[in-house]
Order: sequence, then C-alpha cells, then structure tokens
Amino acid sequence: MKWMKRLRLINWHYFKDEELEFGKQTLITGQNAAGKSTIIDALQVLFVADHRMIKFNAAAHDDAKRSFINYLRGKIGSDERSFLRDGDFTTYIAAEFRDEDRKEWFVVGVAIDVYRGSTTGEEEYFILSDRRLDDLQFVKSNGQLLNRDEFRKRYGGESVRVSGLSGKKALFERNKTNYQKALLARMGQLHDRFFTIFTKALSFKPIQNIRAFVNDYILDRKELQLDLMRQNFEIHERYRQELEHLQEKKLHLQSIRECYAQYAKYKETAIEQDYVIRRLKADYESENLEQTERDNVRLEEELRQLADDIDLAARLQAEARDKQQDAYQRWQNHAAEKRKKELHEDIARLTAQQSEGERLLLTYRRQIERELQLLANLYDWPDNPYWTWKPGERETLRSYQESLARLDAVARCGIIEVHEEEEWTRDLAEIGEGLTAWRDRMLVQHNQLQEKLGETDARIEELRTIIRDLEQQKRSYAEPVRQLKGILEERLRGRSAVWVFCEHMELKEELWRNAVEGYLNTQRFDLLVEPECFAEALSIYEREKRTYRLEGVGLVDTEKEKRYLGTAVTGSLALELQAEHPVIQAHVEHLLGKVMKAANEQELRHHRTAVTQSCMVYNNLVARQMRKEQYEVPFIGAKAIARQLEIRRSELVSAQDERRMLYAWGEHLSEWIGKLKETGCTKLADHLGLMRHIHECSEMLLQKTEELNGLDFSEAERLQAEYEQWKKDEQKWQQKWGSLLQKQTETESKKSEAEGKLHLLRIKVQEYEAAWRNWINEHGSEREAGAMQRYEEACNSSASTWQKIQNWEGSWKGQQTLRDSQFNKLQLMRQKYNIDQNFIADIQKVTNEDYDRLLETIEHLNIPEYQDKVAAALKESEEEFKSHFIFRLREAIEMARREFHELNYALRHFPFSDDKYHFEVSPSERYKRFYDAVMDPMLLEKGSLFELPDNDRTEVLHELFDLLVKGEAGQLEEFSDYRQYLDFDIIVTSGNGKYRFSQVLKEKSGGETQTPFYIAILASFHHLYSGKSTRLVIFDEAFNKMDEQRIQSSLRLIKQMGLQLIAAVPDEKMQHMAPEVSTTLFVSKHNYQCYVDMIDKWDNGAEDEMARAGAVEIAEYEAEAAATSNLSNVDNGKSPSADDADEGNGQGFLF
Repeated sequence: MKWMKRLRLINWHYFKDEELEFGKQTLITGQNAAGKSTIIDALQVLFVADHRMIKFNAAAHDDAKRSFINYLRGKIGSDERSFLRDGDFTTYIAAEFRDEDRKEWFVVGVAIDVYRGSTTGEEEYFILSDRRLDDLQFVKSNGQLLNRDEFRKRYGGESVRVSGLSGKKALFERNKTNYQKALLARMGQLHDRFFTIFTKALSFKPIQNIRAFVNDYILDRKELQLDLMRQNFEIHERYRQELEHLQEKKLHLQSIRECYAQYAKYKETAIEQDYVIRRLKADYESENLEQTERDNVRLEEELRQLADDIDLAARLQAEARDKQQDAYQRWQNHAAEKRKKELHEDIARLTAQQSEGERLLLTYRRQIERELQLLANLYDWPDNPYWTWKPGERETLRSYQESLARLDAVARCGIIEVHEEEEWTRDLAEIGEGLTAWRDRMLVQHNQLQEKLGETDARIEELRTIIRDLEQQKRSYAEPVRQLKGILEERLRGRSAVWVFCEHMELKEELWRNAVEGYLNTQRFDLLVEPECFAEALSIYEREKRTYRLEGVGLVDTEKEKRYLGTAVTGSLALELQAEHPVIQAHVEHLLGKVMKAANEQELRHHRTAVTQSCMVYNNLVARQMRKEQYEVPFIGAKAIARQLEIRRSELVSAQDERRMLYAWGEHLSEWIGKLKETGCTKLADHLGLMRHIHECSEMLLQKTEELNGLDFSEAERLQAEYEQWKKDEQKWQQKWGSLLQKQTETESKKSEAEGKLHLLRIKVQEYEAAWRNWINEHGSEREAGAMQRYEEACNSSASTWQKIQNWEGSWKGQQTLRDSQFNKLQLMRQKYNIDQNFIADIQKVTNEDYDRLLETIEHLNIPEYQDKVAAALKESEEEFKSHFIFRLREAIEMARREFHELNYALRHFPFSDDKYHFEVSPSERYKRFYDAVMDPMLLEKGSLFELPDNDRTEVLHELFDLLVKGEAGQLEEFSDYRQYLDFDIIVTSGNGKYRFSQVLKEKSGGETQTPFYIAILASFHHLYSGKSTRLVIFDEAFNKMDEQRIQSSLRLIKQMGLQLIAAVPDEKMQHMAPEVSTTLFVSKHNYQCYVDMIDKWDNGAEDEMARAGAVEIAEYEAEAAATSNLSNVDNGKSPSADDADEGNGQGFLF
C-alpha cells in the first residue's frame, strides 16, 4: 500500500510555508474560513491537475467564486490591497508518500511560476522517487524560493530504473495528460476513473433523486455512435426521393425545351427586323446629306451680299460722326452756354454742402440729446455700497444738464457767433472732465467689488466641498491636519491607525456640547497613534514639517498619556464624553478630567478649573467668556456632522445671496463705466460752427440761382438742336452696321455648322451602310433573303423614310420585349429547376444544350436500378441499427449490471453499522417496452431486423429506429442514453426490516441522505484500489449532517476497508470524530496567514489491529473478485444468482 505522510504548501492562498503530517485517518478542523477547504483544493490541484475537472471549494455551494489565480496570489479584497502576492513568485504543492510494499519513499508535487500582471500560472508537475520532503530544498541560500526552472535543474537530472516512470527517477511534466498517466501508474496502476471518483467525492450534495445520483456518481455516460446508421438511412431517403423526382425532372425539362423554342422564334424575327431598320437608317442619312449640300451653296451667296452692305453702312456712319463733332464744338463755344455750365457746377456744389451740413447738424442734435439722456439717467442712479454721490456732485450734474439743454436749443433754431464759441468750448470741456473723473472713481470701486466677488466665489466653492465631504461623513479640517494624517497613515500602515481626536468620541448630553467644543477648541483636531508608534510618528512629523508646512497640528504623546486613563474626577467635563478606544479615552481624561462642570457662574469659584453650559470658563482665578467662533461649528461625535451640515448649508445660502447682490452692483458699475467711456461731450465743441456754415451756404446758393435765371439761351439752343440731329443719324447708321455684322456672323456660323454637318453626315452614311453589311457578316447571307423581303415591303410604303424607321423600330422593340419576356420566363424555369433539383447550370445561357442533354439522359435512365439501390440502403440502415446500436445498448446495460454487481459485492463485505445497503437495478417503467425489445434474445438469432416475426416488439424496434434516425436532437440524446432504460433504487436492510430509499427519501434527515452517498463513494474507492495501490479518500465538509452513531460507523467502515482518510470537518463534529481517527490537524488564520497545528496523533495498537484486519479483508475481497470475474461473460438472458435474488427480495434485477 502507498500512504500519504506529509504535505507542504508554499505560497498557496494564505499558507506561506506550512507542512502538514497525515496519519491513516486524518481530520482537518478549524473555524469557518480558516483554510480547511484551501488544503483540500491544493490536493485537487495535485492529484487531478486538469482544471476543467476541478471545482474549488466544492462543498460550499454551486456558485463558489474561488479561482486558481486567486489561490496563487492570495486574494484579500480589502480597500488597501487586493492580493497578498502582487509580484513574481513561485508556488509549491508537494506530498510525501510511503510505499510499504517496496519500502521506499517518493514525492509528488507541482511548481507554479506566477508573474506580475498575469491571470494564470505556469505549472510543472513532478514525481521524485527515493525522496522525502526533508530531502528537497525549495529555498536558495539567499532566502529566495527556487523558481520552476531552478527546481527542475536541481532535481530533474537523475535517472534510475523506477516502475511506472519510464525508467526515470525524477519525472517533470508540463503536459497534464501525461502527468495524469504517470500519476496513475505511480499510485499503483490505477484506472483513469480515479479522477472522476476523486472529484465527485468532494462535491457532495444530499441525495434528492436516486437516478440523478447514479448518473452523477456511479454510471458514466457512454457515447453510442449512430452516425453510420443515420448516414445509411439518409442514403436510402436520397435514393427514394430521386426516384420520385425523376418524372418531375423530366416534365420540368420538357417545359424548358418548349419555352426555349418559343424564345428562339421571337429572337429570329427581331434579327430580321434589325436588318430592315439598319437599311432604312442608311437611306435616311443619304437623303439628309443631299439636302445639307444644297443648303451650304445658298449660304455662300448670302455671305457675299452681306459684305457689300456692311461697307456702305460704315461709310455713312463716319460721315454723320464728323458732322456731329463740328456742331458740338460750335454749341459748346457759345458764351451763354459756358456761363450756364459754371453756374450749374457752383449750384450743385453749394447744394451738396448745404445738405451735408444739415445732415451733420441733425447728427449733432441727436448726440446732444443722447448726452442729455445720459446725464439724466446718471442723476437718477441710486446709491449702493460701492457708489455714493459726494456732497455737491448732484448739483454739478444738474448744471451740466442745463448747459447741454441751452446748446440743444441753439442748435435747433439759432446760430453761434464766433465770439461765443470759446465760451461754449470751455463749458463742454468742463463737462467732459467731470464725467471722466466720475468714471475713474467708478473703476476703482469696480475693482474692489470684483475682489470681493472673487472672495465670495471661493467661499462658496469651499462650502460646497465641505458639504459634499460632510454628506459622505467626512469632516473638514485644516490642510496641515489632513496632510500630516495622510503621511502618518502611509508610513504606519499595518501597525497603527491614525485618529483625529474629535471623530472618535461621543457626547452623552448635548447641553454640554458648546462648553466641550469651546474648551477644547483646536485640541479637537489633535492626531493620535498607537503608543508604541508615537516616537516614530514624532520623528516623521519633525522630518516633514518644513517640506509640507505642517504648522499648528497637535500630535499627542499617547505613550506617556496612558497613565491618565481612569483618572477623571467625578463631576468633571470628561465624564460627558465617551470613547471606545483606550487611547482616545486617555486623551479625554487628560484634557478634561479635572475641568469641573459648574451649574452657574458663581459655582465656578468653587473649583480651580471649571466651565458652565453658557461657555463661561474659570481658570487660574480668571473668568472668561469663550468666543462664539470657538464652538459654533461642532466637530465632536457623529451628531456634529448633521449640525455642521445645517450650519454650512445656511452659510452657503447667505454666500450665494451676497454673490447675487455683488454681481448686480458690478453689472451696474460696468454699465456706467462703459457709458461714460463713450461720452462725446468734449467732441461737441468741434462742431460749434456748423450752424453758421449752413447759413452761409444758403445765401450763396440764392445768389447763383438768380444769376442763372437772367441768362439768354436762344442761339445756344439752336446750335444744340443741330448737334442732336447729327447724333441721331450717326447712331442710326451705327445700329445698321452692327445688325449687318451680327447677321454676317450668324450666317458664317450656319455655314460652318453646315460644313460640319456635311462631314458628320458623310461619316454616318458610311457607318449605317457598314452596319447593314455587318448584319450580313453576323448572321450570314442565307438569312438575308428573308430579311430582304421585309426590306422591300418597307420600301413599297408611301410613308417618309423617317416615319418608316419609327414604325419598324416600334415593331422591333415589341418583338424584343416578347423575346426578353420569353427569356425571363425561361430563366425562371431554369432557376426553379436548379434550386429544386440542385442542378448547376448557367440560367442566362442563350443556348439550351445543358438542359437538353440532361433531359436526354433522364429519358434513357434505368429506373429499376434506382429501386434496387433504395432497397439496399434501407437494409444496410436497419442492419447497422441491429448490429451496432442494439448491440452497444445491450452491452452498456449489461456493463451497468456488472458495475452494480461489483458495488453490491463490496457493500456486502463491508456492512455499515447495523444497516446493509444494496443497489437495485430494474427495467425502466417508462421505457420498458423498448428495454424488452432490445434485450430480446431472439434479436441476436435472426439475420435481419425485418426478419423478426410481426409482433409488438418488432413494431417497438421500428419505432425506436424512427426516433433515432428521424427524431429531434433531444430525442436522439434521450433514446441513445442506456441509463434511461433502467430504474435505480437503494434497498436498506436494518434490524427493523427492509425499505426502499426512494420511498422515504423526502422524509429522511440530512444524515440519512448522506449515508448512501458515502457508502457508495467508499465502495467505489475500494473497488478502484488494490492492495498495492494508494488508498487515499478525501472529503470536504464531511459527515456534516450525520449523527454521532453514523459518523462513528462511517469512520470505522473506512478503517475496515483499509482506506486512508483525509477529511475537512466542521469543528462542532470533532467531539464525535476525534476518538475514531489517528490524526487531528487544527487550521487557524491571523492577519491573512494560515497556520496548521497537530492536536492529536495516535499510532496505537488498536489502529494497527484495525488496519491489519482491513488488509486481510481487502485480500479476501480481491481474491473473491478475481474468482468471480467470469461474471462479465455471463449470458444476459439468464436469471441472476440465488443469493442476489434473495438479497433483493426478488424485485427487478438485483446484483
């Protein structure tokens, strides 16, 4: 036998480096989450290897979330850290075994390298012969672990003949399948179902359904290959369908041939019509060529006549132009005309100047009105905290308004003389200077307001931040307090918390809040650490105080302050506070333990240091009222946050109201600053002479008009009339000359167009003549005779050539439509045929040779040969059904019988307490008719399924055949599973008689539903192992529903079977289990590290005696099992043995 003696876990979850020692029966116990299942899962990785078969923490529940990488890294899940191991590291799981037969030791293990950022580990399994765990060094001389490659180089080079390891003393394997094979060989040539039984034993669930239990834990699913049977049936179906469709194909192909013939007829007619159209188009273009040549000759004659007419018009235009210029000179040189021209120019200039002056005057008056309105609005502007009128300023502003009003009156109806302009200039300059001075003062006030507004915005943002923190239960402290707290938390992480004094105490009575808050004042924000860390914290404070400007923060010497704990005087203010942590309580009593509470101000004098609820403090014979700002914002205790929220929200509302008011005042100031910047009072002085200038222009304009009206223009008007007449004659001949030139250009364009048209028509005539000759080349001279008849018929028509073309093209297009429609119909028929018959051919092909050839083939097809193929395919399919599926199904059912026979044999030899368990297997009630037909002995004696006599079983086999080859996927899976044809139950025999487990399943307790599971699993292990193999059985959360008697019976049965038990059990079951086992291991956890301690280890004679008795029974069992191995060859039509029948009470098939 091979016994596991020790297990070493390095870097496995919370196990840093632990070694566990195992006896023949070992219990692993501890509190919940201590790490018991972690050890079991390590054994899964070691003995199963294939992660697809492993379910970590299998005993917990179906949705257990543990994963391989989380075990390797040591998942924590806290806010500070996610894993114990974040960098590169190596994990080792190694087990030490003792081979009692060979008297040798060997080690089975796995080395796993994990790299930073990876989501899995790189595994390498090893089996080392002639080695113990003490012989292996996992750590290098520098204290670091060997990685996977270093470990292999150190222990993988030796080679010596060792059974099961291919001649190697040390095996290292990364391929898990190869490792599993080597492990099975090294453990005693185990069957590969070891892995299935091993994992099923861990994932225990109470038996709720016996069939599901059998399917999950005893009988494996067997694949019954049905592909060939379904293939043969499909061949039969294909032949039959082809036979049925042959006639359909023939009819379809004949329709295609007829459709094609009609298409060919339409196509031929269209070709002949195309010939006629080509000939007619050639005739039409020849006629156009002759007409265009005649038009070209006519245009040449028109161009010669136009050239003569243009020369005559040009001479007459030049003569009229000379006469016009002479008359114009005589008219312009007349004296009255010259003076008239000068006066008109002067009048136009003066009129423009007067209009411009009036326009400027209107603008000037509007500017005065705007300035008057500005001054009036400024006068009415009310005072505010940032603008107040000084004494006399409003009167000055009123005088400015009066001055501008007088100027406006002058601009409306008066003239400012030259000697008055200087006085008005001084007045306007004074107004401008006064407004500028007020604007400068407003700018100063506006800047002050903006500064105040910025301070208010900063205060609002600060209040919002404080409110957000308070809503998240975070108090707001000065920046040095926050910085020093953060620095200390980082440097002291894992060794000490960092407390802010006010956060960790509570007031008993709110009446004394103001007194406590005000007396402590800034001491409320003192920082405290664990006493043993104060000296280090003080050094950190000293080093960092200048770097971070840590000023005014109190760091309490908690190490010395411990002595004040419990020193508070009765009646002191300290008794109004309570703190859970002794460090905080010591500081409370140190500061307030001798500050007495006084009922009124007179009682203060009775104490050295005292305070009243109204915040009057008395100390060193001096009474002083506390400042309100010392206590108005509370910080102590949980209720302080709610009060701070109320205060800060009120402050935020006030600050927002203040900001709105400041913003409004600022907008008004900005508005007036802008208006006063744009004032134009000073510029008004530049246009004081505008009214005088307009008056002078009016007088001069009157003089010029009177002079113009007195001139004599009779001779000048005669000379003007003569000039106008010659001008009209010149324009007339100019227009005539231009129209002739235009006509000449148009005629030249027409002639050029005609010449171009002649060229194109000659080309067209050649092209159309070539087109109908090409028709002959395309279709042959033989077809021309029929087409010529149609052409002669067209020539005999009395219609014009163009009309003939239109008529024939219409007929030709109709014929093409018929042809194309017929071809589309042909394509649809071909397409339907191709789809229906899975035929590959081009449906757009203009010939029908593919379909004609196929029709000819089908017409000569040998139909009887197809009928023979259909019959042959059907026979092959049913032969495959009988010879393959039925045989395999029978074989699987018989194998299930043998497995239960061996399982029941083991259960008989190892009874459980006073109970005996026996598995009953019988034909399924639901599938019994199929079962009887499949297991019918006559089926094997007949040559064919269809040679059986026509009876009910033959019909059932036909029905099963149809379900398997024609049914849905679900039916195929259902009827091909041999386990569906059997029913299972557990017969329990006790002192009170026998009963079926299925009948009392829901009435039984948890322990009673666990018992059959453990009995079956133990029997499976016992059946799997031999006397020389390992005897290892591992359970997680074992026997948790059983009572004391069942637990003890189970453990004794395990010892009787000679099995090595390793079981993780709840600690409340230990009192019942410890006396029955040899070794008890206790698992504990502290600060994310697991430890294992051995509580008990008994290697006494009683255990050895039990083991020797178990070994004898094992040897007897193996000898008897070998003697009865011929049961596998028993004819399945025979009845079971008499002993089996008696034990099963004759019900069903009992083994």
